[in-house]
Amino acid sequence: MTVEAADRPERPALVILAAGQSTRFGRPKQLERVGPGGGSLLEYAVYDAVRAGFGRFVLVVRESQRDEFETRLAPVRAAGISLSFARQRLADADLVPLPPPGRVRPWGTGFAVLSAATALSRRAPFAVCNADDFYGRIAYEGLAHALAAPPPGIRAFAVTYSLADTLSAFGGVSRGLCEEGPDGTLLRMTEGLDLRLDGGAQRTGGGADAAVVRPDVVGCTPSGAAIRVGADSQACMGLWGFFPDILPLLEERFRDFVAASPGTEDEFYLSETVSYLVVAERTRCGLVPAGKGWKGVTFPGDHEGVAVWLRQLTEAGAYPVDLWTPHAHAKPVRSAQASLFGPPQALPGGVATAPGRINLIGEHIDYNGLPVLPMALDRHVNVDFEAVAHSTVELEGDSDHGSFAFRLERATESAPRGHWSNYVRAAARGLLDHGVELKRGIRGTVTGTVPVAEGLSSSSALVVASALALLYANEEQVEALELAALLARAERYVGLQGGGMDQAASLCGKEGHALRIDFGPLRVTPVPVPEGWRWVVASSLARAEKAGAVRELYNERRAQCAEALERVGRTSWLEVVEAGQAEFETILAGARRSLPLTLSRRFRHVATEGRRVIEAERALRDGEMASFGRLMNESHASLRDDFGVSTQALDEIVGVAREAGAAGARLTGAGFGGCAVALCRADEAKGVIEALIDRFYAPRGGVDRRALFVADPSGGATVTSEGGATCSD
Repeated sequence: MTVEAADRPERPALVILAAGQSTRFGRPKQLERVGPGGGSLLEYAVYDAVRAGFGRFVLVVRESQRDEFETRLAPVRAAGISLSFARQRLADADLVPLPPPGRVRPWGTGFAVLSAATALSRRAPFAVCNADDFYGRIAYEGLAHALAAPPPGIRAFAVTYSLADTLSAFGGVSRGLCEEGPDGTLLRMTEGLDLRLDGGAQRTGGGADAAVVRPDVVGCTPSGAAIRVGADSQACMGLWGFFPDILPLLEERFRDFVAASPGTEDEFYLSETVSYLVVAERTRCGLVPAGKGWKGVTFPGDHEGVAVWLRQLTEAGAYPVDLWTPHAHAKPVRSAQASLFGPPQALPGGVATAPGRINLIGEHIDYNGLPVLPMALDRHVNVDFEAVAHSTVELEGDSDHGSFAFRLERATESAPRGHWSNYVRAAARGLLDHGVELKRGIRGTVTGTVPVAEGLSSSSALVVASALALLYANEEQVEALELAALLARAERYVGLQGGGMDQAASLCGKEGHALRIDFGPLRVTPVPVPEGWRWVVASSLARAEKAGAVRELYNERRAQCAEALERVGRTSWLEVVEAGQAEFETILAGARRSLPLTLSRRFRHVATEGRRVIEAERALRDGEMASFGRLMNESHASLRDDFGVSTQALDEIVGVAREAGAAGARLTGAGFGGCAVALCRADEAKGVIEALIDRFYAPRGGVDRRALFVADPSGGATVTSEGGATCSD
């Protein structure tokens, strides 16, 4: 990466606080549909912030909300916007090991920001907003300018509005009341509660000299003290800008708050904390006036007014009806703002990251069109790249792999068999064949933590990461399932006639979930992995390079499956697998009688493995570990005896793991070497690993711990830009 790119400021992130309980609104309002196209205020915040130059978004939610947010915000991610999640809990191992008895209420806005700290860059500024407020484009642009060029000594900013313009006609509200110092910075801020106008507007004078005077605003502080302020006072509505050095100060103040033994209703307010730090002269906070653009939904009655406001803005052309359709989606950085976070003509670059996968059950059946049940692996292939103006790919690997280069228009020209560049060429060729224009190339390095040639799909992860890098460099987008399907076809250029499981798992992985992947058409359904289940992955110490000698064996089995299905007079494996039990037994018996022994065994494996996937998904959803383990054991026996892809080492690993307490174990991946996976309870994982070390690896001279580990279900592939923006396909 060039020096200029490395020195370029990162775009700021936006932390969106969405863990509130919506007590006064009466129902969860963070995703309330309020725009003319059904968009929530949260989505308008993301839309405006992207246009202002913000690069990535962190949503702070309660654990129980995560799935709902994932589902509703899928179109946002599909538009190339980075959304990651931080969970706000009552208990935190470091900050709040044990919450007070009876505490149900979240700890407040200050703690919510701390919950997002690990997801934030230590070099880039960030902003904070509430999920149920509409702040307007001007507010985000003003804050972006302030963060890009802060006055000396300013490490925080509060966006402010005229207080009277932020009140509700349906009840009292809470606001951060700002007092401005002589130098225009924040002097102090008071959290005002139950704020409302004290009466109606009054007219003074007469005729041309008449003026409307708004009444004062009355309310109280968190301690209960009454307050009265002018209607035109400045209020902070929860839109803040910070530099990373605010975080240790925030944490220190929260520890003091907890040490004071707060009650079950006390909250750690961000506004009070910033005010404390300002008064104590530990930071300075600038003020960013934003006019009258704020709207919010505190009470049910507020909804209609905000909906009318957004409809008017949409009719005026400020927003599209559907915020996330490709033709309506705004550019990541508006031209007027580009100078804030990098040269306007700078070519894009970043890091494309794609996970490997473990197939839990359903081996050698994806290319037969049957569902499988893998999970994305928490080990990745990374392509650290920068775009280049000419259509050339230049990548460098580690000392074992070396470097290579090729022109994109010649991606169809393969390197020698087994060369790792063929996977990158396959990605490029797949995109070109799909009609994607690749006018720019990429230059960079490839690194990774997915063990190579171990049946964990390092090759497909490289294909996916390469494709994402090329798409990002060319500012192109392809929907995730569409991309998975075209990359599955593209990887066959390498010579292996594989199915579509690996690419779909890498692109569509979901943290904490396995994936049921169906084909024809391609569909991915996340299935939660029960708490307390652990997956131990163990290498057989024999490489299974699908671009090498394994390729012919793999392709041979695919051909045998097709021949066996045809010879029994069936046109679809789904037809076989989904048959009733009596009919299924009849089909198996007929195949056993009519097919040669080898084809009969191949037929039996595919048919029974397909049914095992259906049963395994049910066991996973029901948390029945014993049932899932039994199915894994049956799968391994079938792969060993009927499909002939296991090895003595894999069989030995499976046996040791079961004897050490694993509920089930099987080879994972194509076989012929590679890895096995074992399922066990969390408290048994250490014992299984120790047994494998003592009884399998020690007699073979020991083990590289990268080849023996506990795997966690991971999220899918992403692109993180040099400026900090993360895009999931």
